[in-house]
Amino acid sequence: MAKGFAGVNRSSGPASANPVEGTIVNGRVVDIILDETHPKWSELGQWNGIGTIEFTLLEQKEQKESTIAYPLFPQLKNYPLVNETVLLFRLPNRNLDKMSNIKSYYYINPVNLWNHPHHNAFPDIFKEEATDGQKADYQEIEGGAVRRIKDGSTDIELNSPAIGGTFVEKIDTHPILPFAGDNILEGRFGNSIRLGNTSKTPSKIKNNWSGGGNNGDPIIIIRNGQDPGASDEGWIPVVENINKDLSSIYLTSTQLLPLSTNKENYKAFNTPPKAIKTFNSPQIILKSGRIILNSSEDDILLNSKNKIAVSSENEIGISSVKNVNIDANNIKIGSRFANQPIILGQDFMDQFSQLLITLKNLTSVLEGLQDWPGGSAVPNATVSPMASAAKNVIEEILNLVNDPKAPLLSSKSKVE
Repeated sequence: MAKGFAGVNRSSGPASANPVEGTIVNGRVVDIILDETHPKWSELGQWNGIGTIEFTLLEQKEQKESTIAYPLFPQLKNYPLVNETVLLFRLPNRNLDKMSNIKSYYYINPVNLWNHPHHNAFPDIFKEEATDGQKADYQEIEGGAVRRIKDGSTDIELNSPAIGGTFVEKIDTHPILPFAGDNILEGRFGNSIRLGNTSKTPSKIKNNWSGGGNNGDPIIIIRNGQDPGASDEGWIPVVENINKDLSSIYLTSTQLLPLSTNKENYKAFNTPPKAIKTFNSPQIILKSGRIILNSSEDDILLNSKNKIAVSSENEIGISSVKNVNIDANNIKIGSRFANQPIILGQDFMDQFSQLLITLKNLTSVLEGLQDWPGGSAVPNATVSPMASAAKNVIEEILNLVNDPKAPLLSSKSKVE
């Protein structure tokens, strides 16, 4: 009895002269519809036709016409590239209500020919346009050779022959090395999600999160962009690197992470928080060239049971259209050792204003001070000019004190 897919095909009924009649077949993708610029976009359902492929059967080595197939999974979009191979199933189509025997082909993910996430294409070397280099290259692979390209593109057509495309083959894109029990989702471009664990493996390729904890302790790593300095030997697996990957999110349990920070300054704390590289309890680390938290409708809330640390190698700015409020029993500015009190601004300004008014009145009196040389009153030559000058200065200060547009730093006399 036939085993595997062949057995499934033969169990579906008598053999047909047309190999496309099989329940499960292998096909090579020759074109795919990804947007409205494709010439068959209208013919194949417009936007409902996104992901539709044209394929030819691998069993047919001579030139042949292509057949249409649709994506099998509605929620998972993992569309193949041209020249990748797919498994195809004959299943009911939209004519179900008509009790029709007509079935359509549906495909699942590309077949993992090269065990590599970037692409798994195998061009049709029987086509007339296949280059001699391609034919020799892939014939060597069929003979058991390992294909390891380091000197540029492999010259495989990966985009639509009808309209071209944007996919560029990159030979230095590495797959992720798995550890026992991991579930890994990899994109084609050095991006990945690992549902992993602490793995103190003897492999020469070590991960950098298993320095603490025990084997099997959970960790989730979301990574976008591998280390730009990775080798050009793209067939060798790598592991995530929190310091060199472009952007990462780590959700840990007991792992120690060797994160290198630009500035880790805890001088503002009487008891500093535990250093990043020595912390081995659950935490979430976001690392990237720039991190933005943007709330478009409501608040951003930062809440900690212990401490909140903010540090920078350059500046820290806080601005608000309205108020900046700080509520604490003690507020120290300049150093945690600061011990000089800050005056209560409004109380001081009220009292200072009253003092200035009193001084102004005094200068008015002194301005009119007179002497009586020879029995006739004349202004005091010494006091009057000084009083007049002092009065002018006092009036200028009063104007500044009473300016409603002057910036304010507000404080509170006691905690409610």
